[in-house]
Amino acid sequence: RACACACAGAGAGADAGAGAGGGTVAAACAARILVVEDHWANRKLLQSMLRQRGFSSESVENGLEAVDITAERQFDIILMDCNMPVMDGWQATERIRARAGPNQTTPIVAVTANAMKGDREKCRASGMDDYLSKPVDRGRLQDLVLAWIRRRSAAGRPDGDSCGADEGAASEGAAAA
Repeated sequence: RACACACAGAGAGADAGAGAGGGTVAAACAARILVVEDHWANRKLLQSMLRQRGFSSESVENGLEAVDITAERQFDIILMDCNMPVMDGWQATERIRARAGPNQTTPIVAVTANAMKGDREKCRASGMDDYLSKPVDRGRLQDLVLAWIRRRSAAGRPDGDSCGADEGAASEGAAAA
C-alpha cells in the first residue's frame, strides 16, 4: 500500500516525506490508531485531535472491546484509558500482551487522568509502553504518536509493512522506558 498524506502541523504545504520526521510523517498519517476510552466526550475529543493532525482512528468504549478488536485487526498504536467499566485499561493491556496475535507488541499508550506517584509505574507494569496525562495536549499527542510510529516503522511492522521507515526516535516517555 502506498503511504501518502500531509499531516496538519507537520510542515503544512511541505511534501509529506520531507516534513519534521522525514518519511515517517506519511507513514504516521496512514497509521492504524485505536482509541480506547469509555467517556464519549473524551473519545470524540481524542479522535478530533488526531483528525486535526491528519491521523485517522477508530475507537472502542472499554477494555474488553479493545481485547476483542485487537485479536482480529492490526493497529500501529493503541491509546488506552486506564479507568473504564467492564474491563480497565491495565487488564486489557495485560490480556493483549499475553495473547499471541497481531497486537502483542503494538505500542500501547496510557491516556489517563491518573497523575499520582506510582501511576506511571502501574501502567508500565501492565505492559503499557508510554504515558500521556489528561488533559491531553495536542502537540504532545502528535509528538507521541509520531515517535511511536517512527520507532515501529524503523523496526519494520510485524505485518511486513515498513512504509516510511526512518531512523526513528522515541518520545521522551518512551526513551525513559
